[in-house]
Amino acid sequence: MSQRRGAGRASLFVLTLVLTAFAADEARSADCFAPLAENDKWSCTVELSTGALVPYCLNVTGSTGEGPQRTFEMVTSGPYPRTCTCGVKGKGAKALYNAGSSYLCFDESTDTAESGTITSKRFVGQIYNVSVNVRGTFSCTPDPACVVPLP
Repeated sequence: MSQRRGAGRASLFVLTLVLTAFAADEARSADCFAPLAENDKWSCTVELSTGALVPYCLNVTGSTGEGPQRTFEMVTSGPYPRTCTCGVKGKGAKALYNAGSSYLCFDESTDTAESGTITSKRFVGQIYNVSVNVRGTFSCTPDPACVVPLP
């Protein structure tokens, strides 16, 4: 019973991440991918729910598709790949998908969801790993020297 309740809480948290990531915020710049295309290397720090502060590098490894179908990939020095999409800008019939400054990522191999907001100077967000029930908040800034070696 407690396992099912824990899974329900995890699902609710992931759903909250999804809704947060796709909430429209027209005051921010559009298209979360633009700053990542300009700066593909970032230095980050995550504060985990365990209390640990973990520094890491994050690199953008490419994008596929156009407009609403575009996804982009990121990898960290932890080796955790992510497939991501930008959030929605606007509401109702005027909504532009994959055009907002918010984003959502998921790494199926590690059951990790990530959401946040990206600007040209930094991005911030939250991460949740379902498998080990660890949450965290992070902040990243552009750093051309922060390189993740690819396998």
